[in-house]
Amino acid sequence: MHLRFEKKVMVYGLSIAILAGLTFTIGQLLVENDNYVLAQQEQKNQTSIQHDAKGHESHQVIIFQNSSDGLKYSGTVTFDLSKPADVISFEEITDGQPANATKKIWEVGDKKFVPTTLLKNVTDGSIDFNGSGILAHSTSSDIYTGSYILNDTAFSNNNSSSRGIQ
Repeated sequence: MHLRFEKKVMVYGLSIAILAGLTFTIGQLLVENDNYVLAQQEQKNQTSIQHDAKGHESHQVIIFQNSSDGLKYSGTVTFDLSKPADVISFEEITDGQPANATKKIWEVGDKKFVPTTLLKNVTDGSIDFNGSGILAHSTSSDIYTGSYILNDTAFSNNNSSSRGIQ
């Protein structure tokens, strides 16, 4: 009887070890596949659209990285535009953050953003950014085109996930 108990313990222990090993192996395969995808980069082509910020409706933008609820991005964008534009990163103001009266604020629907101009009146270049998003902004109503490569990392609640191109 004592031998049967030891045999059951061995079988259960071995089953747990096999299950743990399979879980680890599958996790490693998924991580390796993610790293492969992250290493890929592709060029995006886009035509400018009407800016949706209040008071900017006559302006045109190409959105390199759009804002997502609760996410911030850190990365680099390399771009080529058919007409000069300003490259602007923007930071979402959440309910808990006080609005700075000295900064311009973009209102888009029920959200507010603080824009930061990184480059002025450019047609091409590469720039590092941090924020809720980044775009090319023209005060002209003329439509323009652009191509870009975006390589960024998304941060949310002290967690991060790397991503390739948007």
